[in-house]
Amino acid sequence: EKEIFFKYKYDSKKIAQFRWNYINSLEYKYFLKYEGILYGVAYGIIFCAFLYYLIIFFSTRMKCFLYYSLMQLFVLLSLVGFMYFSYHSYLSSIYQALVDTAETLSFLFTLLFAQAILKTKEKMPAIHIFINIFILLNILDLIAIFIYKYSILYIYIPFYIGFLIPTIAGAIAVIKGDKNTLVYTIGWLVVCIFIYAAEHYLIPISGIYTVHIGAPLESLIFSFALGYMLKILVKEKNEKEKLLIHQSKLASMGEMINNIAHQWRQPLTHLGFINMNFQLALEDKKIDIKYLNEKIKESNFQLDFMSKTIDNFKDFYKVNKQKEKFYLSDEIYKAIEIMQPIFDNLNINFEFKIKEDTQITAYENEYSQVILNLLTNAKDAIILRKISNPQIKIILETKNNKSITTILDNAGGIEKEHLNSIFDPYFTTKEKGTGIGLYMSKMIIESHFKGKINVFNTKDGVSFSIEI
Repeated sequence: EKEIFFKYKYDSKKIAQFRWNYINSLEYKYFLKYEGILYGVAYGIIFCAFLYYLIIFFSTRMKCFLYYSLMQLFVLLSLVGFMYFSYHSYLSSIYQALVDTAETLSFLFTLLFAQAILKTKEKMPAIHIFINIFILLNILDLIAIFIYKYSILYIYIPFYIGFLIPTIAGAIAVIKGDKNTLVYTIGWLVVCIFIYAAEHYLIPISGIYTVHIGAPLESLIFSFALGYMLKILVKEKNEKEKLLIHQSKLASMGEMINNIAHQWRQPLTHLGFINMNFQLALEDKKIDIKYLNEKIKESNFQLDFMSKTIDNFKDFYKVNKQKEKFYLSDEIYKAIEIMQPIFDNLNINFEFKIKEDTQITAYENEYSQVILNLLTNAKDAIILRKISNPQIKIILETKNNKSITTILDNAGGIEKEHLNSIFDPYFTTKEKGTGIGLYMSKMIIESHFKGKINVFNTKDGVSFSIEI
């Protein structure tokens, strides 16, 4: 007396083309009037997960983030389609095809994400092949949807299998000792349980409500897991940058010692001549107070020069813990002061032209370090190619409210095949180069000055421009 039975038969086997789901009295009293809130919260969580990890993918270029983002997108489209068409008494083949396509794509990207995040190809080859089989089945199902306008695969395979496979793969990874995959495994297991419960009516609410609870819950769990993964990635990146900075400092120290040697060579030679003069004067017994004062004055002058050289390098390599206001020209002069004796020794014609100076607030010594790196590279290229009449020029100017420092040389330029690689870490064309000077320069300008550094070949050499 409380139930109605009916029978509807098609001429050939097909999906029912009418709404057969019902809601019970519990749902009618308590769920139905609040279901808009449930849908809104679910879609909001899933859409945020999609958008957030799509942005992370563009930042890191890691495929696992792209797969996760696309998985969330198609889960969202599946749920929206599931909800929207549940109010229709009749579902056309086009609508059915759209919903089934979104569902199959969500399973496809779930499997791809599982492979990427668990690194099955390297760590679990057998599982990798097993998942590949299901990926292939989902691709074939997409073709079937295009032809028959509905999913063939998920008529014969329950939906929860799509999440049971990565759950098993994740469990195996945990057993093998990869504790970081535990949260992902829990996330897949939660969705698997919710979908299984919905398909087998184990929870006294409709499947549409069950999946709208399970899917966003999985998004939240995965967001915590991927957030933890990001934290590890940032830590690894910071450790790598610290190592690069340390290597850069060692390389800079080598340059510093070389530059000090250049600058000290002449005063040391001069001090040697003074001592020789003392010796000759002693032998000839021609030393008087006036002669002694003159030679002591000469010696003190050379010693002051050497002391000033040490102070220059000490200030240059001093670590600034606070940002300070400074003029760019002052920091450029610091680098020039270090390099000028070397330029003079190598007969390099050097020119610094200030069209318009700029005062900024930043870590001043870092700007000097970048200029020194570029000047050192220009000097090395001139020496390597034995350029006659060598020239290096710096131009400081302002264009479109941006300060531009351009460093030019006539050393012949950079080979075209290397032009796009010179800022890559560890890339070098020098026989004894470290390949971190230009990388560090680029990182400093982009990270600490929010600017950019560009390079292009000119008629006679190369031009580096620093724009901040």
